[in-house]
Parts: sequence; C-alpha cells; structure tokens
Amino acid sequence: MLARAAACGMTLTYLDRAAYRRKDTEEVLAGLRARWGEDVAILPEGGSNAAAVRGCAELPGEIEDDYDVICCPVGTGGTLAGIAAGLPEGRRALGFAVLKGAGFLEGEVARLQREAYGRVSGNWSIDLGHHFGGYARTTPELEAFAARHGFERIYVAKMMYGILALARQGAFAPGTRVVAVITGQPSTPVEVCGAPTGFDSGEPRWRR
Repeated sequence: MLARAAACGMTLTYLDRAAYRRKDTEEVLAGLRARWGEDVAILPEGGSNAAAVRGCAELPGEIEDDYDVICCPVGTGGTLAGIAAGLPEGRRALGFAVLKGAGFLEGEVARLQREAYGRVSGNWSIDLGHHFGGYARTTPELEAFAARHGFERIYVAKMMYGILALARQGAFAPGTRVVAVITGQPSTPVEVCGAPTGFDSGEPRWRR
C-alpha cells in the first residue's frame, strides 16, 4: 500500500513511536508545518475531521432501499459521525469498534459531530464487544468467517460478525431492516495510478 501511495505521487515520511503518541499536540503539528510549509494540509488519523463527517453524511442519501438501522465499522469515528448526522428521521446508526478498550470513541464521535454541525445527534451507538482482541487482531473463528464470506478482516468481518451475533441474541426487533456499509474489500482491483495532478484536478487517481 505504501508503494502504491508513493507511485501515485505521495511523499512519505517517518514518525517515530514517541512522536506518534503526541501526533495531535501543537509541538508535533508545528514541526510538520515547519518541514512541509504553513499551507500544508494535515489530516488526522483515519482522515476523521469535520470535512470527512460532512462528506460521510451524504452516504445515507445514496441508499435507495428502505431500512431501520445502518451499520459501519469504527476505527476513528468519522464515518459513523457522518452517517448518523445524515440519517433521515426515525433511523439509527450502529458502529462496531475494531479497537479494544474503545469506549473513548463515543466522545470522539460526539466531538466530530460538534465540529461539523455544532451539535450531537442522538441516533447512534457503538458496539464494543466484537473487536476480536484489538486493531488488526483476529482469531481462528474470525479468520474462518472472513474467508468463508470474502470479507476484509480488519474492519468489515468484525462488523458483519457482530451484526449476525446481535441478531441471534435478539438485539434487533423482529422485522428490523439492517444495512451494512462495506468500507473495503481485499479483492477490489485497482489500476496503476497515473501522474499526480493535484487535489483540484477533478481527475480520478484510481478506478475500480
């Protein structure tokens, strides 16, 4: 993935573990601006910021089928924050945390919604029980489930396994219509990128 990013024109730089722990501090951010210029766009981990939330809020409008609950994996919270903000009245969003000990994500989703819209919607929740040991961790059971259905295992398989497990436990009322947002699949072919043309070129950098 890093090689592909570089081939598409991205400049990669190293951040050691100590700096990574302080990635959101002004000290680290100031260092990045000093190195790359004051006009550099610094995206947070996971790309989760107010702009991303507003973009993800457009996703529910693309769903033509009727539904009651929309589910998505949660890593940093931006996708869930946006989807929930864009839901029609009477529908709710359920995120599945892929991190262990991810209770803090509720605060992150709320923060992102406040930054994007100045308020927090009350139509979402996060399931914390299907992380399978933590980010990028897995178990033989999850591996078998992902292989059987062709799911990407870090995010999608955990969400899908969780949806089915909750359904078996009766967490969804009979007749509840559930939509699952598939955020990535391992078998999606991606063509080699062309020469970089800039963010505002309007030209796609990759095509499925």
